[in-house]
Amino acid sequence: MLESALMEVRIEPYPGCDEAARYLLAARHRGEPGPRLPEHCRPATLGQALAVQMRTAELQQAQGAPIAAWKSAVPTPEKIAVAPIYAPSVHQSRHGTAPAADAMVRIEPEIAFELARDLPARETPYAPADVDAAVGAARLALEVLGCRYSAPQHVPLPELLADHMFNQGLVLGPEIDAPAPAQMPIEVYVDGALQEDHDGVHPNTDPRAGLYWIAEFLRAQGLGLRAGQHVITGSYAGYIDVPANREVRIVYGTLGEIALRFVR
Repeated sequence: MLESALMEVRIEPYPGCDEAARYLLAARHRGEPGPRLPEHCRPATLGQALAVQMRTAELQQAQGAPIAAWKSAVPTPEKIAVAPIYAPSVHQSRHGTAPAADAMVRIEPEIAFELARDLPARETPYAPADVDAAVGAARLALEVLGCRYSAPQHVPLPELLADHMFNQGLVLGPEIDAPAPAQMPIEVYVDGALQEDHDGVHPNTDPRAGLYWIAEFLRAQGLGLRAGQHVITGSYAGYIDVPANREVRIVYGTLGEIALRFVR
C-alpha cells in the first residue's frame, strides 16, 4: 500500500535541484510569496522534491540554521507531509511572542515529541518500541503555516513538498505530563473571548504514528533524527486563523494551553 510504496521513494538529485532550493530559500527569507518555481528546475517526482528539501537544509545549515524539528504525518493517497523545520523559525511560547508575516496567522494545534537520543541511519528497521525509547518529552505545539507560492492551489504535490509542505515555523509550548490523546477539545481565545472550539481528533488516531513513520522513512533515506529535535505529527483541528498583534490562547483539553501574541 501507499505507506509501503513511499518507503521505496529515495532522494533523487537532479540538475535543477540547487537552483530550486536557492529560489525557495530566497522566497522564505524575503517573507513574501511569489511565482512557482521556474519550469526548468521544477521537481517532477517525490524523490526530486526531497532532494530540494535536503539541499535547502544544507544551505540553511551553512547559514547557521540547522534542522531543529520535523513535520510528519502518515501518508494518505492525497499527500505526503514530511519536511524539516529550521532553528530560526522555532519559537518558545514562554517568551510570549512569535513573529507574524501577515495580519492573520494560520496555525495548527499539535503535539511535539522531543527526542532524548539519536535515531540514526542504520541497516535494521526501527520498531515503535525503539522510537518510544528515544522520546524524552512531549509538549504542546503550534505549527505556523505559510507558503512560498502565491497560488499554491495550482501547484502540484512535488513542488509543494519541495517547499516543505506549507511549513512556516513552529511554536513549542509547555511539556505535558500525560500521554498524547487521540481526541481532546481545542478552544481558541482572542483577547480573552472564545473565538472557536473544536472536538479535536488526531488525524492518525495515534499521535505517535507519524513519529514512527518518519523515523523509519528517514532511516530508509540514509538519514535520521537527532537528540533535541522535535517532531510534530498532525493537527487536532485542521488549520485555524488568528489575528496578529492580539492575545491568543489555545487550550488543549486538560493538557494545558499555549498563550502568546503573534507580532507582525
